[in-house]
Amino acid sequence: MSDAAAAAEPETGADGLPEDLGQDLGWLLGQVQYGYLAASAAAVGELPGGLRALHVLGAAVGGEARNQIEVARRFGIDRTVMVRLVDDLERAGLVERHPDPADRRARIITATDQGARLYASTQEDRRLVDQHVLAGLAPQERERFVALLRRIAARLLAVDPTHGAAACDAARREIEAHEAGCPSADDCPTGGEPAPGGDRGQRAAAGG
Repeated sequence: MSDAAAAAEPETGADGLPEDLGQDLGWLLGQVQYGYLAASAAAVGELPGGLRALHVLGAAVGGEARNQIEVARRFGIDRTVMVRLVDDLERAGLVERHPDPADRRARIITATDQGARLYASTQEDRRLVDQHVLAGLAPQERERFVALLRRIAARLLAVDPTHGAAACDAARREIEAHEAGCPSADDCPTGGEPAPGGDRGQRAAAGG
């Protein structure tokens, strides 16, 4: 290989990943998600709606589907998509809608016996999918990885249960606090405005 060709090759780490992408959290999470979704296709089989429908069915089986809006928020499903998913599950005989005694405008989603059996039958396949996706980790590492993901998910949901604008605003405040030279947004008395000596102030003084 010529020197020019070698220079054109991206630098890779010991794990074979490009160095720049290997430090990109969004890219790494995207690869894990893509791999998980691709492997999950085998676990959900012919279920109408795929993995998202399986999540909805699981909520119905667990008695956690008080109404469609709550379930859609939990799994980040668009409301119009959610309606179609429940319609498809209902036509397949897997769930039923019932009026909510507490709110006659709402509908409780319950699983049929057929739906409960189908959901139970997918769980072993889903565990195999998990093992496939996490195969690069030792057993103890897998447990630690899942525990860390739980902590991250719990914190993000606490910031914004609907995964909407509030999460973006919280991240923006943290970025502004960092630029202002504060440890965090909560510790920034200026509300994210540049503090003397802060990064943003230094850039402004330098004309950058």
